[in-house]
Amino acid sequence: MQQFTLNINASESIQLTGFEPSTTAIAHIIIAPAMGVSQLFYHALALWLSQQGYAVTTFDYRAMGSSQVKALKDYSLDILSWAQEDCSAVLVNVINQPSKLPIYWLGHSLGGQIFPLIKQIAQVTKVITIASGTGYWKHNVPALRRKAPLFWYVIVPLLTSIFGYFPGRKLGMVGDLPKHVIYQWRRWCLHPEYCVGVESAEVRQQFSQLQVPLTSVGFSDDEMLSWQNMQDLHALFGTNNKQLKCYTPQQVGVDRIGHLGFFREQFKDNLWPQLLLPELLLSQSGSFQ
Repeated sequence: MQQFTLNINASESIQLTGFEPSTTAIAHIIIAPAMGVSQLFYHALALWLSQQGYAVTTFDYRAMGSSQVKALKDYSLDILSWAQEDCSAVLVNVINQPSKLPIYWLGHSLGGQIFPLIKQIAQVTKVITIASGTGYWKHNVPALRRKAPLFWYVIVPLLTSIFGYFPGRKLGMVGDLPKHVIYQWRRWCLHPEYCVGVESAEVRQQFSQLQVPLTSVGFSDDEMLSWQNMQDLHALFGTNNKQLKCYTPQQVGVDRIGHLGFFREQFKDNLWPQLLLPELLLSQSGSFQ
């Protein structure tokens, strides 16, 4: 495991961690985190993947985890900045490595929503998303949907205006987020077409013209996303080479998975080899359909 810094612009950088296999790598996997989740959360999976022969890169968006270097209220970036600048820089860094391995984008939640906006995303071999869907509030799971109006119309505007950022960690909601991130996400979650419904025509075009092979994996017991949320997001991706799979915990012999569970080390002997490795091996054999 090796940690290093990647410059985003003249004054800002993000922190990355690289995991190398003990033998020649099969491919390179980039794990893109969920909103408010540190790259540390993905290190158990990254280490396991390196033991299966893959090189892996994890990272923190600016203002998140180890990439936060100043008070959150002092950041002016938004989600598009994370996609077009942070994620793009990470991908270009991997593309430019001399090994020239096949590259996989493994996106969790937000990391699996924004990948069409990444520069040179067409150069990846395949995108695999885990627990990704739109956040459109009227399609949230019932428990979350009941709370959504209070959250988006009262809690977010009020607390963000008071603190200069969204103090989600104190509330057990999402995590602490820069103000432009939470305000932009609010606009997305209040629109039926999520990000493509409120951003520029270029954003809609990037989604609709996407051609990279894609497998989206969701779970029936996700406490954040409904099956409709997952379907809504999947429909936004223009590629014809895509699959959407929803698993119940019972199908894979476990009691609970949820929105975050897939990445926990407790699943290294079942979910990871059963659900993730086949998606990687299908692409490597050239038989992805």
